[in-house]
Amino acid sequence: MNYKTILVSLLIVSFSHLPAVASCPEGNPQSTDYIHRKPPNRCEGIKEEQLSGNSLSLISIATRNLASFGKTLTLEIPQINGGKNPQVRVQSLDDKYHYQLDDLLLSKNSSGFSFSWDTYVLREAKIPANKLRAVASYSLNSQPVYVPVILGQTSGKYEFVFYSQDRVRFTNFEILPQGEQAIYSTSRPNSRSGETIFTWDGRNAAAGRYELHFVAFIDRRNEPSDRIERRIVFEHNPNWLK
Repeated sequence: MNYKTILVSLLIVSFSHLPAVASCPEGNPQSTDYIHRKPPNRCEGIKEEQLSGNSLSLISIATRNLASFGKTLTLEIPQINGGKNPQVRVQSLDDKYHYQLDDLLLSKNSSGFSFSWDTYVLREAKIPANKLRAVASYSLNSQPVYVPVILGQTSGKYEFVFYSQDRVRFTNFEILPQGEQAIYSTSRPNSRSGETIFTWDGRNAAAGRYELHFVAFIDRRNEPSDRIERRIVFEHNPNWLK
């Protein structure tokens, strides 16, 4: 089979295009619409439009242990050397809705950053707790370095979640310390749309900078498959999983 290779910019490969100030409108705080909300300052709500312009999106690098939503929810973003003002997005994708939380007013603490917010929208919109995703990155030397978002409490493993409206199959997914051999490798050979989730228990892996490397194919009916190969840099510390 002849494949055409495409260079795909993942929807959240870099947060440099996200605005530094709230980009959402004012509105009724009792609605679930995507609007500016406070306190604390944030953009949050349900967006009707679906993802567009990208075939494959990285929507989460997180560790979470959420069975249900209480009145409030806290996320934590670890600090890394040289990292300032991380960009973060929390979301949940469905065929009919798109929950999004961004432009957060983060609080600084000794280990990194945190954010707590009222879960009114999540509960009112009946967002499943196990469908909440989060991704965060720092810009270091003009390149994004991802860090896992801790949602609520850690589960002892990371979730790497990709989303596509097209049918996607991953022929290779591996994790490796930068400049070294892969320490974890798997695949998802069956083509599917929606979310593809990979998990990794890194509690016995040394702290440091790692790469997520994958090869995936976008399968479309009556068209050649599109091949995507990417490397994503992320920071790991086993203490974040304890």
